[in-house]
Amino acid sequence: MKKILFLLTLLFSGLILMGCQEGEPSDETIAIDQTFRLLMEAEDLSGMADKTKTVIRTAGSLGLPTSYQGVQITYSSRNKDIINDQGVVTLPTECWIESRDQQGVSRSQFNNLNDNWPVVVDVTLTYQGQTRTAKLLFVVAPIEGFTCNKYLG
Repeated sequence: MKKILFLLTLLFSGLILMGCQEGEPSDETIAIDQTFRLLMEAEDLSGMADKTKTVIRTAGSLGLPTSYQGVQITYSSRNKDIINDQGVVTLPTECWIESRDQQGVSRSQFNNLNDNWPVVVDVTLTYQGQTRTAKLLFVVAPIEGFTCNKYLG
């Protein structure tokens, strides 16, 4: 019984030591890591994230990049009437939600609470057969001078 316990302990220790050895990564692993890093860099440095930090109040192109250091970038808007797949904004002429806030409090206490439109744009970054997806959330205000006076509450 002691011999079996000793052999099992020796075998287990050997497996642990073998698992701790550092092996050289394969060329394929290195290529995937570099591609992923480039896709991350394209997402960070292309300026896409900066456009989501403010309320969009003017119509026109957002100037979204379509490529970055060999990375192809495509967009698919979930509300093409307000932001199309090319990143062109058309200001809406109506409120997003015509109601009170979720707690039932009158809208007058929360000026412009439900006027602005949230628009999600799906982003696909492609490089050498590898893809990365992201989502951008833009907030678009209704056309200038428009006020929501049709709340149903």
